[in-house]
Amino acid sequence: MIEYTNISYQEYDNLSEKERKNSYFIEYPRGDKYWKVNSKYHREDGPAIILFNGSVRWYLNGTFYSFDKWLIKTPISDDEKVFLRLKYS
Repeated sequence: MIEYTNISYQEYDNLSEKERKNSYFIEYPRGDKYWKVNSKYHREDGPAIILFNGSVRWYLNGTFYSFDKWLIKTPISDDEKVFLRLKYS
C-alpha cells in the first residue's frame, strides 16, 4: 500500500515538479481532501477526492473511474471492496 505524506495545500502549491513526484495527502481549509501520486490523483484504498459536501471521485494513476470500474481495477482485497461498497453505495 502507498504511504502518503500529509501536507497542507500551501506546502503542496510551493513544491517543485520534481518534489511532486512523491505521494501526498492534501487537505484544504474547507475540508476537501485529495490524494496524489506523481502529481496525479491516485488512491487504491478509497476515493482519491473527497469534497467537503461528501462527494467522492475515484481515480487510479490520474484516470477517473466510476465506483464500480474502480473496484474492478484496484488491487485491494475482496473484503475491503465489500466494506467500500457498503460505505459508498
